[in-house]
Amino acid sequence: MTSRGPVSVMSPFASIETRWFFEGDSSHHPDLRHWFESCTPFPRAADAGAPEWKGRAGGAPDVYLLMPGCVDMGVKWREGTLQIKGRVADLGERRFGTVHAGRVQRWIKWTYPDVPAAYRALFEANEALGLETAQVYKTRALRMIDMASAKPEEVAPGVVLERGIGFEMTDLELNGERYCSVAFEAFPDDTAAEAGFDAAVSGFLGELAGSLGIGASMSYPDWLCR
Repeated sequence: MTSRGPVSVMSPFASIETRWFFEGDSSHHPDLRHWFESCTPFPRAADAGAPEWKGRAGGAPDVYLLMPGCVDMGVKWREGTLQIKGRVADLGERRFGTVHAGRVQRWIKWTYPDVPAAYRALFEANEALGLETAQVYKTRALRMIDMASAKPEEVAPGVVLERGIGFEMTDLELNGERYCSVAFEAFPDDTAAEAGFDAAVSGFLGELAGSLGIGASMSYPDWLCR
């Protein structure tokens, strides 16, 4: 493939994450969805509002390049941008409170908003190139915690934060099958973020009846490989 000119890139985004996947969308997990929408381990800013579920622009899917056996990198096309996300470190299993466990990982993401057509073609079904893709339709609700001060506070998702934790629930559709995911993502990836990550995640999960187990905890690349 020949390049068609320079490709611009946004600043890399480094984060610490843990995620769980479940069969069936959130309508099949009403207790989980109710917990996500209503738990309040932190004070809430007046404009935080209730979680709002949103799909991609025009109902378009995220299109992933499938790389069998590769669980440390994800390459996808999202709303006109190329995104490459690489795993920096697997921090292993971590307990959150007494009944929850998840796999915690460090990731860094590069976003390329102005991609030449030659690169976009990679995300089209193309047997001649020997590439396979997966179209994942997503509807997501996001909650955001401002971690910059000594007293964390939930703020509106549109607020730009220097230090925070995103808490999301996402309905997924892949090959006609429905799933959902719950995730926590702390940024930037530094010592302070990691120090507050466990306490924040444990605070949210402490209000969840039942448990989230290590068997359901994995990244998007790992989930797609399975």
